[in-house]
Amino acid sequence: MPVVKLFATLRKLAGTKEVSVTGATVAGVLNELIQIHPALDGVIVENEQVRPHVIVTMNGYNITDFETPVTEQDHIAVFPPIAGG
Repeated sequence: MPVVKLFATLRKLAGTKEVSVTGATVAGVLNELIQIHPALDGVIVENEQVRPHVIVTMNGYNITDFETPVTEQDHIAVFPPIAGG
């Protein structure tokens, strides 16, 4: 199963920093992640779209096409919006 790593506030909401999730695409993995950890609903995805400023990477590369296929060896990282100055 692909591994999803969560960062910052997402870790706190899910109560874990890493979870193995099934899914054929990045979108499928994110949807399954939200099913497992409902506290993430509306934080990562809103109206079936990844929220603005949420960064999703797969194996270290930014993902913009969420229909990208995933394999069992893939690592997906999800970063919430972070403000700073």
